[in-house]
Amino acid sequence: MDKQTVIQVSSISRYYGANKAVNGVSFQVQEGEIFGIIGTNGAGKTTLLEMLMGIRMPDRGSIQILGLDALMEVERLKEDIGIHLQSTSLVDKMNVREALELFQGFYDRKSDLDLIVEQLGLGPYENKMIKRLSGGWRQRTALAIALVNDPKIIFLDEPTTGLDPQAKQEYWSLLRQLKQQGKTIVVASHDMDEIQRNCSRVAVMRKGELVICNHPSKLISGLPGGGMTMEAVYMYYAADAGSISVKVV
Repeated sequence: MDKQTVIQVSSISRYYGANKAVNGVSFQVQEGEIFGIIGTNGAGKTTLLEMLMGIRMPDRGSIQILGLDALMEVERLKEDIGIHLQSTSLVDKMNVREALELFQGFYDRKSDLDLIVEQLGLGPYENKMIKRLSGGWRQRTALAIALVNDPKIIFLDEPTTGLDPQAKQEYWSLLRQLKQQGKTIVVASHDMDEIQRNCSRVAVMRKGELVICNHPSKLISGLPGGGMTMEAVYMYYAADAGSISVKVV
């Protein structure tokens, strides 16, 4: 049975003066996918994610999430989406359990916090101040916060930046577990190895435009002269190492 489309993005644009942060981007995300977004700094990844989250409004185009207009029905959608915060500074002076309870209070639908703590291995740390956690455990806490409302879709913006290789591997293992539970995950990342191993499809952004979108293996095999890794895909499409025409699959 075909997977249901849970995100439909149609020709969205966001401008800051003359700067086209996102320009005419369209794509779909299917239920249960880990959908990756890659691109250089300034390519428009964060602005794109912020529009999907309802934090910023596009100047043009439309976004449908779970059948709802993401621009007009933000309050209804917040119950169904989780957001991994780039910074935990707002909760640094709380312990892990206090932060989870605080954010869960913003939602009508609530997950079992004990189950989240167990699933993410936070038990030994739930009474520890967040500012005293290592980078990897802070990121796990941020992911736990994104799960307090049992969301159907989770948005993650560079969640493993600054983590050591083991912490990155553990974090992506958690994302695979969430995928197995039926969650849809949209993640912007520079972690090409993990993007290649874990993503159902990857959208490549360059200068505000989506230049290509496909399964990692197809992106790699489609490189001129043949390629071996997502690093090569990144260099060719995102870093403008080749001559590119827009292609969405």
